[in-house]
Amino acid sequence: MPKQPPLLVLQHTTSLSIGGIVRYRIALDSTNGHHVKSLLFRVRNTSPIYRNITPGSGPWKIAIALVRNPDKIPAAPDLIPSLGCAQVSNLEAVVAHPPKGQEFDIHENEWELEVMSEMVLHPNWVDVKVEVFAQLIEGSDYNDEATAISVEKLPQLVHPRLITCQYKDTAAICGTTYPSDKQGNEIEDRDLHLVVLTHGIHGSWLDMLYLKEQIDAQNAHHGRTVTLLTDTNHAGTEEGIQMAGQRVAHDILQFTGYCDTEKGKKTLTLAKTNTTTRRTVSHVFATAKADNTDDDARSGETGDNTHKHDDNTIHSKNNNDTRNRTASTVFPRRFSKISVLGHSLGGLINIYALGYIQEKTGGDFFAQIEPVHFLTIATPLLGVGFEHPWVLGYALTLGVIGQTGKDLSLKDRSGNKASGASSVEALLPLPECELDTSPEPLLVAMARPGSVSNRALKKFKHRTSYANIDNDMAVRFQTSTMMGIPTFDMDQFFSPEGASTQPKRNLYASAVSSTLALLFPGVPSKKKLLEALEAPSPIVVVSHVEPVVGPTTSGDGEQKDPGTPTTLKTETSATSLGSGHSSSSSSSSKSTKTSSAGSSTTKSKSRQELAEMVAQGYHTNMDWTKIGVFIKNEAHVQIIVRRKWYNLEGWKCVQDVVERHEFS
Repeated sequence: MPKQPPLLVLQHTTSLSIGGIVRYRIALDSTNGHHVKSLLFRVRNTSPIYRNITPGSGPWKIAIALVRNPDKIPAAPDLIPSLGCAQVSNLEAVVAHPPKGQEFDIHENEWELEVMSEMVLHPNWVDVKVEVFAQLIEGSDYNDEATAISVEKLPQLVHPRLITCQYKDTAAICGTTYPSDKQGNEIEDRDLHLVVLTHGIHGSWLDMLYLKEQIDAQNAHHGRTVTLLTDTNHAGTEEGIQMAGQRVAHDILQFTGYCDTEKGKKTLTLAKTNTTTRRTVSHVFATAKADNTDDDARSGETGDNTHKHDDNTIHSKNNNDTRNRTASTVFPRRFSKISVLGHSLGGLINIYALGYIQEKTGGDFFAQIEPVHFLTIATPLLGVGFEHPWVLGYALTLGVIGQTGKDLSLKDRSGNKASGASSVEALLPLPECELDTSPEPLLVAMARPGSVSNRALKKFKHRTSYANIDNDMAVRFQTSTMMGIPTFDMDQFFSPEGASTQPKRNLYASAVSSTLALLFPGVPSKKKLLEALEAPSPIVVVSHVEPVVGPTTSGDGEQKDPGTPTTLKTETSATSLGSGHSSSSSSSSKSTKTSSAGSSTTKSKSRQELAEMVAQGYHTNMDWTKIGVFIKNEAHVQIIVRRKWYNLEGWKCVQDVVERHEFS
């Protein structure tokens, strides 16, 4: 008897841009599943093949994961880390058929197929076609004719009697989820804690997705935590910390309803226009390409567009934008607390954004929403270059990665135009901030005691920095810890008697291993996946650093008692920042005078001296918890678990973040 050809049971065509991800939960029908021997999951990257040679506009690749019994912990999925244009992936899943009378977990015949975009450099679209085939058991008498169930933009079920499908698009996965009861109704009788997550350079909100899901899971029991993944900087992280920070600030102000207040309407009109222009690209991928997206998605309207077929074989959460879906529309929309977390460049973006919010709201925002946790993870708080070969710092000052590179290299801004931002500013004007008028390096201006960013940072109850001790080529230990951790001796750690399980790598070896890991991500073995939860914690040291006593500020931000602050005790002596910026309420002439003075004291300094000044500023009247993390392989993306199934060594670090910090 000839072998029966496989039956096409599901098909779906979609497109993914930066930050795009879709998930299909496929389950065998309990009545007819015994006819099926195996399922074949076929995923095609249908983008034109010539796109493979234009990585600068992409890269045009997708990553695939197929997980059996997705709710089971631990899991060992089948992984395809990189599928290029015109390539196809075939993953086979054998159906479990237990002997009669034997207990069986029906979820063993349930799978989750995840397809995500690896595009980061340009907001183009990768075309994807997903098909699922069922190979019937030989001699099966299943002869049901195909009866396609089709709902616009959703997967098409061809044989609904064989499988069911629950589908989630990007907005449903990455969008904000509000606490709800068992019936799915929003709980409106409690205050909320907003947790803002910001990705780094050349990243997307997918980089922070694992952390978001862990925070949501850890805090689900009390129903007070709302996580917000910022996506306004997709493909825009080279435009400078100022531009990126303003976008995040307006994302927060819009989300909490401040932009709808009378004061917000007066001071943030231009900014709202800019944010809308910048965000259309990152939001329309909720269901399809920009030119195929309906008017509601374009206008940012929200809602839960759930489609259910009569026989319950296909379901979808297809939320175009859940970011403002809350019953409360008046600022602060029941948000009583806020915590902010940034990975890599995202930490600096957050510092600028907080200062921008402080200035533009006149302190009203933080008067009504209490700042709780400020966290940075592998963030170059002191800039980049003083721990790297000089050629890297020089290349950054030339604009190798745009204005952002100049900001990170601590380049003086005295030659810039008054706003000190990127070239796109002329096209997208934004209300000016105190930090934008200073000619000194932006990172120095943000750290200077008395600046709006410094004052906003002081308002947080807790400030924590996670830093990679080694194996992080992008962000070295000194910059991510602000000149070290007092209780940690790196030489001792890497000595034969130390706790390290491998010798310290030199900078060049670290650069090679990091580059290879990013370009050619390895697929972890099934054994490593199953053992990941039992792996030891990478947390090596936790140290509370007391503040350096320095000038204090009055309620309006003006400094009092401008004495010389105590020198910061680090591995290298730090230079005092001295007097800070004037407050946002000061006259323009006073601000200009302060800025000019700051520039004259920084222009002649080396990059090392400037980094020490920044460290001094962040320690003046501010305490920190510094946490050293040791990850054996490329650590910069591992520490945040950029991709769940590939960055296993960071799982325990993320676990430490969600367990150490209370987000209720």
